[in-house]
Amino acid sequence: MHNEIDVHQIQVAADSATAAAAEALLDRFRPENIDSLEAFYKSSNALVTGADLASDKAIIGILKAAGVPGRILSEESETSLSSDQSLTWLVDPLCGTVPFSTGMDHWGVSVALRRHRDLIAASVVLPSLGERLSGVKGGGVIVNGSPFSSFSPREKLSESTVGLEIDGPDEWRRKLASGLEWIPSVSQINTFASAAYPLSLVCLGRLPAAVFYGIEPVHLAGGALIAAELGIKVTDEDGEAIDWSSDMELPAVVVGWPKIHDQLINAM
Repeated sequence: MHNEIDVHQIQVAADSATAAAAEALLDRFRPENIDSLEAFYKSSNALVTGADLASDKAIIGILKAAGVPGRILSEESETSLSSDQSLTWLVDPLCGTVPFSTGMDHWGVSVALRRHRDLIAASVVLPSLGERLSGVKGGGVIVNGSPFSSFSPREKLSESTVGLEIDGPDEWRRKLASGLEWIPSVSQINTFASAAYPLSLVCLGRLPAAVFYGIEPVHLAGGALIAAELGIKVTDEDGEAIDWSSDMELPAVVVGWPKIHDQLINAM
């Protein structure tokens, strides 16, 4: 049955969902008045704002209306659409809540559809930068409405700026104790407190690579599919393929243009 799924319908739904989310978020993005943003912690180091919830609601409304069976697994909620669980929408309604809440631009929205263990469609937007990236497995990438290809801004790891995202103080303590010995192999490290933002920068050819530690699939599934469609490698820290069938936290994900990715894996 799912072999006959309408990929065009899925892509339209994903793009419509991220567009609705972008509108909801931009309406609430107030760099000049950040104190007006409703915010609370759902758990230690897990900031949630009214903007996250408004974006989540907008996305769920669009995806429900699309009529795709399965479920919606969001960072903020979970919704069953049918008894068939082979299809899952992986959603991060505001990837970069902390920078959003402090008036910085490095945040985004990510929506992807997974079938069994494969990512089959994705839409990622960086609303404050006006960038929209879309892709379907085997169908290439669209950026801001036009077919898109890109390339790495660097060929040597020693001359590269690499994105680094580590989720929370406990994970930072573990990685600082052991696991970040590769950092002196690169020129600069940037960290954004987001996955959608640096992933999109890699896809757009502005960063050569990014490394993510202790991250759940909802945060980077959309960007990972788009990256793979552009010829960017997406692996674990041993260079092995990511198993997208699980909803559990991934210990490490390395995303990079091939030459830089291989040098980075060797440095690890």
